[in-house]
Amino acid sequence: MKTKNTDSKIKVLILITGSIAAVRIPLLVSQLARENFEIRCVLSKNAEKLIKPLSLSILSRNPSILEDDQWSSIQAKPLHIELCRWADILIVAPLTATTLSKWVTGNADGLIPSILMANTKPIIVAPAMNTDMWLNKAVQKNYQNLENYENVLSLHPSEGLLACDAIGIGKIPSNDLIQLALEFMISHNHNSYRKDLINKEILITGGGTSETIDAARHITNKSSGAMGLLLSQVARFRGAQVKYIHGPLKIDKDLTDGITRYEIESSVDLIKAIENEIPSCDYFFMNAAVSDFKITSDTSAKISKNKINDYLNKNFELVPDILKTISESKKDNQIFVGFSAFTGSIEKARLTIKEKIIQKGCDYLFANPIDLADQGFGFLAQNEGWLFDTKNMEQHIKKNIKN
Repeated sequence: MKTKNTDSKIKVLILITGSIAAVRIPLLVSQLARENFEIRCVLSKNAEKLIKPLSLSILSRNPSILEDDQWSSIQAKPLHIELCRWADILIVAPLTATTLSKWVTGNADGLIPSILMANTKPIIVAPAMNTDMWLNKAVQKNYQNLENYENVLSLHPSEGLLACDAIGIGKIPSNDLIQLALEFMISHNHNSYRKDLINKEILITGGGTSETIDAARHITNKSSGAMGLLLSQVARFRGAQVKYIHGPLKIDKDLTDGITRYEIESSVDLIKAIENEIPSCDYFFMNAAVSDFKITSDTSAKISKNKINDYLNKNFELVPDILKTISESKKDNQIFVGFSAFTGSIEKARLTIKEKIIQKGCDYLFANPIDLADQGFGFLAQNEGWLFDTKNMEQHIKKNIKN
């Protein structure tokens, strides 16, 4: 989300504590500065030992703020209060067990804990620590308390190779995911961030399926899986338990942390995965772009070029409508949402879309044009569309970048 000019810059205060994961934060600062956010960085004493304040000052275009600055004689006002007033949004990355403990127990010992005590603005936290530390009962209790804070969006640590050479949970979320969370929080404008999907299970499909033609060829489509992945993360930010079934992802952002994923290839794989997960979900978003055709014969051999036309004519068949099939067993307490890409004007497509929502048996259908410049496929593509229900609702969602 790029801000348009200096006057409208979003002010982001980044609080950096003493985890080895702090070495990732200069790249985050650089990334956000390129997106025209105004950044100020506060470092704990231990964080100073891991990264150079001067580097952060240069990357952020603002002087770094250190622990010893809190009660400096040059301060005319309490620094922790001034910083809270300056910021539009805060990020704690990485969040250590020590800072977490001070925060939730009301211990304002130090500049960063003092800022956290005084802050009422939206805040994103990205924990990072050794697996055993993360799973410690005291840390888990503190983290559960933190998740009840209304202005806090918690990004759980991910699994991977840690600084201690162990593989486990405790890795700081990716910089791309932290930026996505930042943009999500900003998108609320003056509305409070709400965890309104807690205790809800959401199943989302996305990306394209692929059907084998022969040993060397296959049929697929342009879908990147970006929209389904972003829907999954936004649902998770709002408190939901999310499962994402998808074809190969064609995106260059690291945004997969925190959601349960199942990668599939064909339409048969997709429907089997949906059938396994659909009984327990509250909401189902059928965003996958399913290839319309498949081959009915044996595909293990390569067909010569001079025979391919006859081979296709004899062995092509339509892939069944998966959403329509799944909707036949839909429960009363479930909400199903379909997606429909279209070309041409919405005026011409409207009648077909309204018929489609009935035929497919879903509660809502989102229709988006794919023949306009810079819209349609890919992570950076812009998107707009119209949301329909089974009655007379039609809501236009204005064009915006997917992320």
